[in-house]
Amino acid sequence: MKTDLQREIEARLKGNLSCIALAAASGLRPDPRMLISEWAEKHRVLPEGSALPGPWRNATAPYLVEPMDVLSPDDPVSEVAIIKAAQSGGSAIAESWIGAIMHKTPAPIMYIQTTVKAAKDWKVEKLDETIRATDVLNPEKGGVVRPMKSRSGEGSTSERIRFQGGFLLLAGSNSAASLRQHSIRFMVRDDTSGWAEDADGEGDPEKLSEQRLKTYKAFGLSKSLDISTPGLKGKNIDRKYEASDKRRYYMACKGCGALNDWDWGDVKRNDAPPYRCHVICEVCETAHFEADKRTMLAPESGACWIPTAPDENGEVPPKTIPREEAERWRTRYTGRYRAGFHITGFMSVFELWDELAKLEDEAGDDPEMLKPFQNTSLGHAYEPKGEGPAWESLSARREGDWHRGVAPAGVLFATLSVDVQGDGLYWERVGWGPNKESWLIDHGFLAGYTDAPLEGAWPKLDQIVDQGFRHACGARCSDDLIGVDSGYHAEAAYAWTRRRHNALALKGQDGWSKLPIYRSESPEVQKTGLSAGKARKFGIRVWQVGTWGIKSTLMVYLSRTPREDRSGFPVGYCHFPADAEEEYFRQLVSEYVTTKKDRNGEVSRVWDKRGPNHWFDCRVYNWALTHFANLWGWSEAKWQERAAYYNDLAKEPGDMFGAMPSAVIAAPPISDAEDELPAGDETSGVKVKTGGAKRPPRDNGLSALANLNR
Repeated sequence: MKTDLQREIEARLKGNLSCIALAAASGLRPDPRMLISEWAEKHRVLPEGSALPGPWRNATAPYLVEPMDVLSPDDPVSEVAIIKAAQSGGSAIAESWIGAIMHKTPAPIMYIQTTVKAAKDWKVEKLDETIRATDVLNPEKGGVVRPMKSRSGEGSTSERIRFQGGFLLLAGSNSAASLRQHSIRFMVRDDTSGWAEDADGEGDPEKLSEQRLKTYKAFGLSKSLDISTPGLKGKNIDRKYEASDKRRYYMACKGCGALNDWDWGDVKRNDAPPYRCHVICEVCETAHFEADKRTMLAPESGACWIPTAPDENGEVPPKTIPREEAERWRTRYTGRYRAGFHITGFMSVFELWDELAKLEDEAGDDPEMLKPFQNTSLGHAYEPKGEGPAWESLSARREGDWHRGVAPAGVLFATLSVDVQGDGLYWERVGWGPNKESWLIDHGFLAGYTDAPLEGAWPKLDQIVDQGFRHACGARCSDDLIGVDSGYHAEAAYAWTRRRHNALALKGQDGWSKLPIYRSESPEVQKTGLSAGKARKFGIRVWQVGTWGIKSTLMVYLSRTPREDRSGFPVGYCHFPADAEEEYFRQLVSEYVTTKKDRNGEVSRVWDKRGPNHWFDCRVYNWALTHFANLWGWSEAKWQERAAYYNDLAKEPGDMFGAMPSAVIAAPPISDAEDELPAGDETSGVKVKTGGAKRPPRDNGLSALANLNR
């Protein structure tokens, strides 16, 4: 017989065992599945100071929902590529994904930016603020992220954010050390179009980062996100998007409900403000304006992402789809393992169409302004000019009323560049004016050895520089800036440039993402004493020149021809004197863009040459010098001041045998949005003013006005 005490003990034991079983089952039961977009709407809070502070709302930018959901741990897609316009909300996808991983799927994460410093800046400006504003992440409110200061030494640091069950590492594409050693499950590669092509000499940083995912990828657990504004067509993020299922956001017509793959090329607008930008449905011809964008983007209207990559039969969705057919196109099999999303400036809720029209007018047909407009404003890859005009057509454009050695009246700034070869020096002197207009003043080749400093051909270069050139104002002038190639016989080039205050040592660097002049380096290092190994304090500086982008720009300008329907010349027009040599023109267009495969089988666009290219290299360096002087940032008043300077030179008495001034020097107005071509002219969209140039502040009494050497 059991006593009452025994029965009570047994009942309590059964109750305790039941509690233990329930607790164990609760611990073993996985968390309910939650999509990244659901997590963001439930938990994420945008900090004060952001454009829309407060709780995250998916309805604000509905096109961000599907890219977030594809990144959810349960989704089978392991690679996601997002090509986007700047400030379109794309980076918020990465922030929401990282926050959800920290809270719900703790694991090792790596975030890679262009540099380690850029990654740290992102952490301070974006991630830290998001963590503070989101309670489930904020360590001060019991969140999963560990605080920066921790007595156990297990807290977060500036390069490693720790959270319960995992960590987030910050890395840079330029630092091989930051891409080593760690096994990573989730990876974000941000701003990949600006990544270094080589990480500390150890190879492609993308390939190095892929090695970090290897362990988790073997078990099907890894996920990676590549997100960036595009650069050149076929490079970086554009290449990854083209190899994906290429999803486009089809927007709904407010009239008939048809889904349209609209983009900036479909916009109708006025030629001048107010632009009244709008798109028209091809089915019902309903016009859609900026105010209709919410309706056009809303999933309730039927708007959705549709893969546009061809399927096994080569079929691709049409530009306009009936709403009832959308699901068929969404679910068809494309055979692509990577999900790709294109977030354009046109569809962005954070961009106004009229503002895009204004930026397009400001860019005109200038390739240096078109590239950032297409890349950052529209979110489209830019295809550079890869082939110049035939040399015969350039030669035929020689102008018969002036000769080498004389700068026409339009020249208000002069540069001279030198390409160093083993048997001599090739040189070119170019004059520059507003609107990037240029005049070849002279060119030549100085024979002689170039390896010995200040010997051989170098004294001949002194004579060319000291002689200067005759300007149309009647005065003999000197070069404003001189650039010398230091990639060959560097010590001799350093010795020559060191003696002249306006001379720069230049060194060309390959690569599409490099700026015209982007940094300087010191090749002179102390060899003895306490400062051994350090750069000399007042030593020579070698300026690095991004040659590939300049070459593409120059090919566009060299192709520009005068138009018969209006006065003036296109932006960047190049003038040549009557006696320029044919060999000069051959070399000026001797290079072209071709494609080649690297050892990994990847195709890339590179510059190649069909013959000697020395004077083309000189033109590249001359163009770099204009950026060094910030010439294209000058205001109209600055150009007029420069014109007044040459007019003052004309007033000074010349020598007995010098040429008499031929004209008043004046700067033509800088092109602006009012200079666009009338609607319907599809040639180039050039911006040039048709009116005469303004009279300079100080006139010398002559009535003639030099107008582009005519």
